[in-house]
Amino acid sequence: MKNINMLIRTVCFFFYLVGFFSIAQIYNDENPKLKGKIKSVDLSVTEYRQHEKPSEHQSFDIKGRILVEKKYSDGRLINEERNEYQPNQIITTNCHYCNDFDKTFSRFSIKENQKYPYSGYVTNSQSGGRKVYKTIDSKGNVVSEKSYNTEGYLLFITTYVYNTTSKITLRETLDDENKLTSYRKYVYNKNGLILEDINKNETQPESKSNYSYDNLGRKTFYKDNYANRIYTETYEYSKVKDTAKTLTYSAYDNKEKKLKSIEITYPKLKNTIKEKQSIVKGKIQNRIISEYDENKKLIGQKFYDEKNELIRETHTKYDKTGNWVEINVEQTISLRYNNDPPKMELQTKKYLRKILYY
Repeated sequence: MKNINMLIRTVCFFFYLVGFFSIAQIYNDENPKLKGKIKSVDLSVTEYRQHEKPSEHQSFDIKGRILVEKKYSDGRLINEERNEYQPNQIITTNCHYCNDFDKTFSRFSIKENQKYPYSGYVTNSQSGGRKVYKTIDSKGNVVSEKSYNTEGYLLFITTYVYNTTSKITLRETLDDENKLTSYRKYVYNKNGLILEDINKNETQPESKSNYSYDNLGRKTFYKDNYANRIYTETYEYSKVKDTAKTLTYSAYDNKEKKLKSIEITYPKLKNTIKEKQSIVKGKIQNRIISEYDENKKLIGQKFYDEKNELIRETHTKYDKTGNWVEINVEQTISLRYNNDPPKMELQTKKYLRKILYY
């Protein structure tokens, strides 16, 4: 135990531990929507030299709507959210770091036109709950949300405006005194691709983002204007036989643009390989090589550092429906025990997803 307490871990692979290569990215980006009629999903993780621990739980109704969602940290429940569906309304109850969900909301009753007596006071407590009443239109779009604390005092109201294709064009948030605190506006082209995104809240200056596309719908230009600083990205596409390449250039304040990343896609038997290189000062800082099967499912990834050394590798398995059920991760880190010299060590992590279907 003494050695464990004195363990100092030095991260050798820089950026990818901050979440870019986390399970959240694989879970959301590579699998944006679960396939089939799902009844429940239980995600667990087994880390190096540790027992299996719960990470996330979701249950769904027969229409595919989330009923309950739970999230865990190191096996401890930290957030629980429940949804109740009515003909023109969704009621979402969220409890963060609550020891007893039902007890937390036992005193809840909506207090119309009553201001929360402790409004404006700062608390250091991590725990809290919120109940949100969402009004939906005939297309199922949420047009307004009223958020209340655990006692039923109004916290804020959020309203949404949509275009004819149900894309959000305006989102506004008002506080408990009906004062506008933030807004976000969106403009789209005729193909539904976003052209402009304007964001403003009461504590920060307005930010504005603009996008341009080619006739294939690929993004060719991005500009972000925030606090009198301008950041731009330019995208160039090319293809030779079966190999496609995308170059991304970036620049600040209209200065000379510099190569930011290179993405190369090419076939490998029935599979597809996608390699992304991050460029810093003209040199490759890191590489990610992703392999997809013939159904375009991610089956493996390899991560290399600036020395072109393999530092992390993942392998993904799927069930018959096409949902991933297991991800195995191997990563190399530097460990130092007490005052001993650091040594490289291979560590493993396994994510298991148990899915029940209707």
